[in-house]
Order: sequence, then structure tokens, then C-alpha cells
Amino acid sequence: MQRVNRKALGVVFPAACVAVVLTACGAGKPSSSTLSQTSSSHSASQQAQAASASGKTPGQSLKGRAEADAAAILRSFVVPPGGRRLAGPPKTPGGWLASPQSSLGSTSAVDEATFWEAPGEPQAVLAWEQARLIPRFTLGDADFGPPSWDRGFQLAPAGGLTDRELVVEVVSVGDGQTGIRVDAQVGWQPPRPPGDMVPSAARAVTIAEVPGAMARNKRPPAPVTITDPAKVRRLVALIDGLPLSTFPNGASCPVLLGDGLSMTFRARSAGPALAIAVTGQACAGAIVFTVSGKQGPSLTDSSPPTDQILAIAGLPWKLA
Repeated sequence: MQRVNRKALGVVFPAACVAVVLTACGAGKPSSSTLSQTSSSHSASQQAQAASASGKTPGQSLKGRAEADAAAILRSFVVPPGGRRLAGPPKTPGGWLASPQSSLGSTSAVDEATFWEAPGEPQAVLAWEQARLIPRFTLGDADFGPPSWDRGFQLAPAGGLTDRELVVEVVSVGDGQTGIRVDAQVGWQPPRPPGDMVPSAARAVTIAEVPGAMARNKRPPAPVTITDPAKVRRLVALIDGLPLSTFPNGASCPVLLGDGLSMTFRARSAGPALAIAVTGQACAGAIVFTVSGKQGPSLTDSSPPTDQILAIAGLPWKLA
């Protein structure tokens, strides 16, 4: 899944970021209540990880499992010395903690949040938290301020959950106090619908180049139709093996400038289209997929499969 950052999307415009090396800064000696909370949080985190790693609970949907996992991950947060829980986000200039600084950017994800306030400078508070969450978590993405700093702490995928992360964001709220937003973000990969596949009658594939926005006066090669049974099967398997895209509709994404490919699957070389897959023409690397004239959910891959398509088909095309 693609993580979306509010600063990158231009939702807020903070001062220039500076790199900060987080060290385990001292924040005072923890109270006995804090030590108790730390111990119980550690136990809750271990139980959550063991439960998630064991696989899915019978009768529980992926969303339900994600919600349960997020709640358990949220309990892993270790309350800093002198910290207190808030009913909602503290008031800060620009409303920095009202929404997460970064999110999974997925239609198949849950986000559970709590809010806290603790004495100390934001960087010291975040460093104190980082020292206590590692090595149970691995370090994820970070965003350095001012005015806000955040750090992700990741768990390995488990039981069908593809993304599992605790995100801690801190910002000064004045009077020597730091406001803290804690998000547990968990995502999953939804299965493709049964009808969202290349029809089994496909025996030919016509491949054509789709020039990108940077193509000026470029003459693409003539379309090529593949009828070799082994190659057709591999091309069908490639498209049928792609997962659904979970990138939200309408979300900002980079402008697509490169060339793409269209693949038209047919029962025979000159027959009507059974399915069409087009790469390089949709947001966040998604692949537009149409079956029997009806566009279905977009597909995705960690990288556009254009090179694989050309290699299977044996085409020497060079895409921009």
C-alpha cells in the first residue's frame, strides 16, 4: 500500500523541515504507575502479535481482524512520564494533531487513534517513546518538523493483514508540554471478485503501446497479436494474478508521464475483445481492467508489469 503524507499533498504548509537525530533523551524517572502501564502495554503487544500471527479467527472478516489488530497495536503505546490521556486532539496552531500526518492511503485500512499530553519537548518525548517500542517494532517512515514530528513503528504482515503500524506524532502545545497523537493503522488486501478475471476463452492477445504524456512526435510500433498458447497462458496468468488497487478515488497522485501498454484478450485473432488491461494510464500505478465491456476495479502491482509483458511476448520495444 502507498503511504500518503499530508505535507506532500499540500494540505498544510509548515516551515522548512530539518533533519533531527533522535536519541534516547531522558525525560525523568518513570513513576510506578508508568512502569505498570509499560509492563501491561508490553504484555498486550506480545499477546496481539501472537494472536495475529496465528492466522485468521474463524468467521471474522478481514476488516474485523484489522480492527481488532489496530486496537491491540494501539495498546502498545507506552505513556511517557507525567503523561495524561485526552478526550480528543489538543488545540494547536494549524490543527496539526486533528488528523494523522501520514496514512496508508488505502480503501482497505482502519485507523484507530488516541491523544495524549506529556511534559517535555516534542523531540525528546518522541525519542523516549522510540527507545521503548524498539525492538518489538521496527522503524518505519519518519517526518521531521518543526512544528510536528512523527515516526512509524511497524509490525510484520500477519494473517492476511498487509500493513500493521503504530504512528506517533508530537507537537508542542506550549508551557513545556507536548501533544501526542497515536495512530494504529492496519491494512489488508481485498480478494478480487470471481468475475474480475480474463475469460477462459481467451486464445489471443493483442499488445499495443500507449504513448505517455512525454511522447512527442513518437511513432509507436504497430500492435502485435500473440497466439502462441504458452505465451497467452502466461499473459493471462500475469493479469489474473494482480491484486486489486486500494488507492482511494480522487486522492492526489503523481502525474503519469511514461508510456504504457494495452492488452486485448480475444477468443481468436480477429474476434471481439473479451478483456482489456491498460498499464500506465491510471493513478498510483493502477492498471485499468475491463471485462466484457464493463470496467471493473483497477488492479495494481509493486511496479507496472510492462517489462514482464514485453518479455513474455518477446517484444523488443523500448518504452519511455
